[in-house]
Amino acid sequence: MNTVVLLSTRRLPPTYFDQVREDLGDQNITIDVVGWVAPSAWVADKVNTFTLIGPGRMPAEPVEEPSSSVGSDAAGEVATPTPAPAEEKTEGIQASSSPSPSPSSSPSASAAAAPAAASPSAAKARPTGAKRVVKAVEWRARRARKVAGRVVPKAIKTSAPVKFLRGQRASNDLGKTYWDRVLSRRDVLATIDGADVIVALDAGAIWAGWNLGQRKASTPVVLGLPAARREFDQLKLAASTEGSGR
Repeated sequence: MNTVVLLSTRRLPPTYFDQVREDLGDQNITIDVVGWVAPSAWVADKVNTFTLIGPGRMPAEPVEEPSSSVGSDAAGEVATPTPAPAEEKTEGIQASSSPSPSPSSSPSASAAAAPAAASPSAAKARPTGAKRVVKAVEWRARRARKVAGRVVPKAIKTSAPVKFLRGQRASNDLGKTYWDRVLSRRDVLATIDGADVIVALDAGAIWAGWNLGQRKASTPVVLGLPAARREFDQLKLAASTEGSGR
């Protein structure tokens, strides 16, 4: 039985591994995954091992809830709610929600309170001395940032080449971190040693794949599943040729 080790920095769904077996043309292939990101759901029934070397945690195994069945006896024991007591009716009494005006209140009192409520708040004092210098420096800094933002047109900031360069820089940083983590894990290196083919699935795993190709010349290290399919076809051809020679 052939073994493939998948190097990935993306979040993979469980159905992806069914696609891997279909693309590689072998439903009995053993799949080991070295992932920077945990899969989107439980995958223990899809792969041999999934080693998480990045942040986060692996998803828990789904728990099946027991089906609840209600018997005929239980159905008949439904408690009947006790009716609430009827509200007492009062005759000849009328409740008023608004209180009667106080005899002490007069238009002159309300008119006297109005000027006090409408009095303007005191004006904010302007900064002086060192505070004034700090405020001036902050204002110039904000103005400089606005001017710098207008220097580079928005069309250039959001253009495809600029986005590509930013994505490449992020991928390079992640790729180096991913490779460093692979080297620091003995269990990961042991899993890689048992692989027939190593596959880097994305840009973040390319750097690790290249380094493994330099360290393990006897094991094919490829980018993507189509290249992995060619390697497995050659392994099958070599195995069949060896078997027929005997």
